[in-house]
Amino acid sequence: MAGHSHWAQVKHKKALVDKRKSQLMNKLINTIIVCARTDPNPETNPKLRSCIEKAKEFGVSQETIERNIKKAQGRLDKSIIEEIILEAYAPGGIALLIKCATDNKNRTVGEVKRILNKYEGKLAEPGSVMWLFEEKGVLIIEKENFKEELIEKISDYLQDFQIKEDNVILYTSVENLFKTKVFLEKENIQILSTEIQFIPKNYVNIENKELEDKLNKLIDELLENNDVYEVYTNTK
Repeated sequence: MAGHSHWAQVKHKKALVDKRKSQLMNKLINTIIVCARTDPNPETNPKLRSCIEKAKEFGVSQETIERNIKKAQGRLDKSIIEEIILEAYAPGGIALLIKCATDNKNRTVGEVKRILNKYEGKLAEPGSVMWLFEEKGVLIIEKENFKEELIEKISDYLQDFQIKEDNVILYTSVENLFKTKVFLEKENIQILSTEIQFIPKNYVNIENKELEDKLNKLIDELLENNDVYEVYTNTK
């Protein structure tokens, strides 16, 4: 029976992984639809380009990407996927931005509110949390590729940078994200990640382990929701 039990566990874990992979693929496709609605050309729409590159990293085919860009333009069906950004506070007054792509705003807001309430969080008034963040382009490169002269070369694009233990994080405006990426690629610098993110203007520390655990569980459960695809906090 022990062997049977072990096999059941393995099957359960595989099913969980498959479910999360499928869920992630659906979320990535929905972000493409949302981003393509304003401008279907990734060359002039950096948010769409970022969504497409992330989707390709996770195995979404070019055919699927193109089909959903057409869907965003209303050329395939009339179902509407919209982006909503919910502002909230977690326990301890920690700020949250919760990005969702949904075909039913009322359902999504209700589900997010339920999860927040479970962990003693709450939705906030529009604008009361957003001002604590700035939307930026974020590139991560390996530390060994970092040289001071590189900063001088991309100074026209760069807003800030952080040197970490193993890598360097470069911050740009959204508009300059892919200009910076193209330049780095020409310099043969390996880019580990290219994304558009909401970055806190100021960070807060969590010194309470219990509060940190509760925050992590809250974020995990939010991201388990089919409509939620990114969660940002102002914690370090």
